[in-house]
Amino acid sequence: MKSNYNLMAKIYDPIFYLAFKPIRIAVMNELLKYKEKIILDLCCGTGNQIKLLLKHGFRNLYCLDISDSMLEIAKRSDSSIKIYNEDATKTNFNNARFDVVIISFAIHEKDRNTQQALINEAYRIIKKDGLMLVVDYVFDNKTTKFGRILMSIIERIAGGEHY
Repeated sequence: MKSNYNLMAKIYDPIFYLAFKPIRIAVMNELLKYKEKIILDLCCGTGNQIKLLLKHGFRNLYCLDISDSMLEIAKRSDSSIKIYNEDATKTNFNNARFDVVIISFAIHEKDRNTQQALINEAYRIIKKDGLMLVVDYVFDNKTTKFGRILMSIIERIAGGEHY
């Protein structure tokens, strides 16, 4: 599938990997009690969260993203990860399929209707007693001017609706 993120797939990890690593480790630590459960990373990008979980013994892992270029990078890690190239707001998964759904760094870039559709889809595919873990950022009064400019440039490279 085509995505505006196809343009930046090759530079995404060099730009974001180190900056997001502490957050990805914190997510992993939150999920330790779900190690044997079925986990989906919705809007997974290059799959760094799932790769980290795999490295630490998680096994029932799924990645979904609309960008085929981002998923090509995700596929390089391990063939045991189940990878899906789909729209995260309209997946083909059955209701209540997953114990955990992770959405990382994907909400901020979407309009309100798409945000709501994404959250609704996550609720549909998560088990009744499951966990949805959403990680994202916002600009506040502590965000540096450099940080705002850098993120603005990256978002513009990725384009408008990039999910």
